[in-house]
Amino acid sequence: MELGLNRKVAIVTGGSKGIGRAVALSLLREGVHVLVCARGQQALDEAVAAAGPGASQRIIAAAADLTLPDAIEAVVERCRSAFGGVDILVNNAGSTRPGEFLKLSDAAWMEDWSLKFFGYVRMAREVIPIMGQRGGGVIINVIGTGALRPAAGFMIGGAVNAALNHFTKALADEGAKHGVRVVGVNPGPIMTQRLLRFLPPGEERDRAMRRSTPLGRAGQPEEVADLVAFLASERAAFIHGANITIDGGANTGLMG
Repeated sequence: MELGLNRKVAIVTGGSKGIGRAVALSLLREGVHVLVCARGQQALDEAVAAAGPGASQRIIAAAADLTLPDAIEAVVERCRSAFGGVDILVNNAGSTRPGEFLKLSDAAWMEDWSLKFFGYVRMAREVIPIMGQRGGGVIINVIGTGALRPAAGFMIGGAVNAALNHFTKALADEGAKHGVRVVGVNPGPIMTQRLLRFLPPGEERDRAMRRSTPLGRAGQPEEVADLVAFLASERAAFIHGANITIDGGANTGLMG
């Protein structure tokens, strides 16, 4: 399917590993110019190297702590100076910690909200005027099914994700004024290093993976990336203000 993304410009936050890296590489294959940002320079360098020499002129990396407003401004300005603007923002940076409610401090709550929730908010606020000047754009918020399945052991993440689902729909109302589509993606269990950290080793891990979804497996980062590439394209031009679940059927509720 031709997505018509050639020569578009994208920022992918959290683009050095897992889903973010898969998204960046998928967009590159569609001809997009991509800036990836994350905290760790080494992982960013590895993501750029994974793009291969054929895409080396269309991908740049920026090490940045997205809890800092100045860092967000610097990332967006670097993308503008390198590629001329921003057409696509994929908000993906920031993981939230599990833990027992009575043992999670205020500092833990604030740190995770600062990176994931406010990082998404600040990135969107920074790029919408630029997208509007270019005639429109797309913001895709990679969130997570923790919003749909409340659990005592993942209370910070579930609360952040629920807020981001709300933010996505509200931002769609604002974005429409500027010609900007806004969509959320809620991945379920996806085979990343982060997921593996929460699973037991050996055969028990394999059994846990088979039990994780009705399809009998976890998803692959590339499957989420393909969805994101489609949503960023004109093929998805009428998808706006939606939060789309990709979880192999793990969430059986009517919402999401």
